[in-house]
Amino acid sequence: YPSEQEIRADIELLADQTSRLRTYAVRGTLGDITHIANEFGMTVTLGIWISNIKEDNEKEIERAIGIINSERNVSLVVVGNESLYRKEIEVDELLGYIERVKAAVKVPVTTAEPWHVWVKYPDLAQHVDVIAAHVLPYWEKIPAERAVDFVLERAKDLKKLFPKKQLLLAEVGWPSHGRDRGTAKADVPIQAIYLRTLLNKLN
Repeated sequence: YPSEQEIRADIELLADQTSRLRTYAVRGTLGDITHIANEFGMTVTLGIWISNIKEDNEKEIERAIGIINSERNVSLVVVGNESLYRKEIEVDELLGYIERVKAAVKVPVTTAEPWHVWVKYPDLAQHVDVIAAHVLPYWEKIPAERAVDFVLERAKDLKKLFPKKQLLLAEVGWPSHGRDRGTAKADVPIQAIYLRTLLNKLN
């Protein structure tokens, strides 16, 4: 885990670029991120890591609820990140965790999953305040020239499926380095063009 000094240094750099952070867990020093971000005037989408280890889930949930209720800069809580996609938890168990957190905090609560998991389990939407979807064209082997359109098409599909819910594209990245996935290439210029084009179209 990073030290408090390392976290502070990173947040200081990020504060010049954005006013929002997303975290994925609260174990160890990761639980300090929200408080430090508050010092820089940043809001946090706070993640609670959910896995197939129930003991760890209990610790995560308890600590996260404490942080959420003591810090004023948490704008959204994400209970689980791709837990269903990784097949580490059953739907009913995840829904139980979500409802438990919702009952304990006063900010919106959701879970984050790839777009196709939301399509597979549409009943999830009844238990969350926001649809937090990951649309990652690189991992789906979509070539760069089709990537932006792919993200926008999936977003439209989700809006059509869940018309009464706000849609948050929680992950839409493209890597700068790494192995190719089919015709999708991990490359710095491709990453830059993709991200800038996507952000411009989303705005």
